[in-house]
Amino acid sequence: MLAGAALLTLVAAGCSEDPTELNSLTASLPLADMVVRDTTITATGSSTYKQFVVMDGSRNLVGKTGNYTALTALTFYPSLFPERDTIAVYSAKLKLRFITWYGDSSGQFSFSVYRILRGWYQSTITWDSLQAGLYETTPRGNYLAGAGPDTQVVSINLDTAMVREWLRTPASTDTRFGVVLAPDPACAIVRGFTAFESDSTQFQPQLEVIAGSPTGPQRDTTVFTQGIDTFAGNIDNLNSNPQLVYIQAGVDYRSIVTFDVSFIPRGAIINSAEMLLQRDPATSRLTRFSADTSFVAQAAASSATPPVLDASSTIGQRKAGTSHTFTADIRRSVQIWLRGENYGVALRPSIAVNYSSFELLTFFNEKAPAAQRPVLKIVYSTTRQGTIR
Repeated sequence: MLAGAALLTLVAAGCSEDPTELNSLTASLPLADMVVRDTTITATGSSTYKQFVVMDGSRNLVGKTGNYTALTALTFYPSLFPERDTIAVYSAKLKLRFITWYGDSSGQFSFSVYRILRGWYQSTITWDSLQAGLYETTPRGNYLAGAGPDTQVVSINLDTAMVREWLRTPASTDTRFGVVLAPDPACAIVRGFTAFESDSTQFQPQLEVIAGSPTGPQRDTTVFTQGIDTFAGNIDNLNSNPQLVYIQAGVDYRSIVTFDVSFIPRGAIINSAEMLLQRDPATSRLTRFSADTSFVAQAAASSATPPVLDASSTIGQRKAGTSHTFTADIRRSVQIWLRGENYGVALRPSIAVNYSSFELLTFFNEKAPAAQRPVLKIVYSTTRQGTIR
């Protein structure tokens, strides 16, 4: 008992010691041995690259305007089709609910329907895979019109022989892979239509089939509304101005901006790091598909093209009270650069627009006039000796 009491006394005595100033909860900030510095630096480099990515979103694009091209692939679940070997198909219509459009409002909107030749998934289709012999070259349906109103439902007559195969195809020679919608050469409009992921079945793509006995008067109408779909887009040679970086949704183009932070001591604490970019209104293309003008910023984790990206990201958006200045908090990126290699910060389209739009944001780079160049405002802390251990 005496030994226990003595130990308790020692513990109590140790706990009663006053904390040092560094550990005190009431110590004033900044600490006496810390120095807070702030500086503004200009970007030292930039680049733009194109990267085809999967676009599986809630809206599909099809058409052509200028150098922009969009194709859509869709299929109705094969398991929904009845196996009717002796059936005759009298009518087959693909119905789509278009949402909006952009391009030449007085121009032509036209596309053809082509049969897909092999199995595919919306989680793997990109522009380059669509071009790799995925679909045949003989049209199985056509559509020709103008821009059309928003929320317009259109009907495209499909080749009844193709749909008849979907209803009677043996498993050994399955052809139920769906169709690709590709713009015709004279098309001058891109339109977006509701995808299968829509919350409402009345807005989803529909396949209406009228079929029945090949010899009798019996007819029945079946409507299919479930399947998979995606679109893929492209534009070549977009980054033509050496004073700009490009963030293009729906294709997509991404950019890297670099800042030299080697003057900051390696162990410094980054309190804040605000990147400011000046948008070029003359070349940016803010479409009718979305009013969102944000982008995503992530630290590049390699020098490859495309680079590996850091798992964490931040949103860049228009700075309040300005028309063309965009801001992004890239504190994590700067802290990464201090601890390791500096591969710059990658700028890519935001999720809100990338999978449903051809929205384009262009920003001035380090080659632009001084007032328009990207800048980084950094506030950081070091010890008075310049390092933090």
